[in-house]
Amino acid sequence: MSTEVKRRRLEIEAIVLGYAMSRMDAGYLEYRGISTWKRAFEQAAQALTIRPASLKNLRDEFDPVHGNSRQGWHQRPLRPNRQRVLEDLKDVSDDALMALVDRILVRDEVATAEAIDSLVATPRTAHNVAERLLTGRRAEEHFVANSQTIAGVKTEDLIDCRNAACGFDFGVRLKPTVGIEVKGLKRKAGDVLFTDREWREAKNRLDTYWLVIVGNIESEPTCKFLTNPYKTLKPICSYQVAVAAVWRSRISVAD
Repeated sequence: MSTEVKRRRLEIEAIVLGYAMSRMDAGYLEYRGISTWKRAFEQAAQALTIRPASLKNLRDEFDPVHGNSRQGWHQRPLRPNRQRVLEDLKDVSDDALMALVDRILVRDEVATAEAIDSLVATPRTAHNVAERLLTGRRAEEHFVANSQTIAGVKTEDLIDCRNAACGFDFGVRLKPTVGIEVKGLKRKAGDVLFTDREWREAKNRLDTYWLVIVGNIESEPTCKFLTNPYKTLKPICSYQVAVAAVWRSRISVAD
């Protein structure tokens, strides 16, 4: 492995750690069994042989994308390699993300090779996923605050499913078959993206899959409410290479 490839892999590993720290926030400290960010930065820096301040800066770069209490580096757009990490890991579960963190910190390069090498690859376009996630978060916040007006559901009756990777953002306590997906647009019109899981849920649930579009999000939010988007919309499917987490366990039936 050339010196340049080693340098780029180390950079991506550090970016993954910074992303995980920002996304998991206090959950990162809890998972790692440590009490302070100072110790978290020192632990990661020692593993990667870099400065603790580098990890703090990387965490802060991702903070504007995530809904934590830190303001982060909101003045500066994410660089392409940060965008790639954000794009590829945003749909990976918390457990899978922290499993990757564990293997990075113990320097298990065999276990992390596929994920890190995929993120190092340069030919892929780095989409502006940070801006998309920010717009989506603002749309979700607007929906939660106005769900009664938009969908006829009281805020207290919403079930937050955003971290459950179930193909929609909110459930409804009194209507267990309903799934509500919220999408945001910076302006009054634009493209919305569905993951394959979201579109599969739309196909399975039909009239009980509700889509809320919050447009013009930065000035005067305007909402559009659709039931059965699978029937109403005609999206185009495209494909991309991304990191996917799999869990493997060796089992014998010989005993």
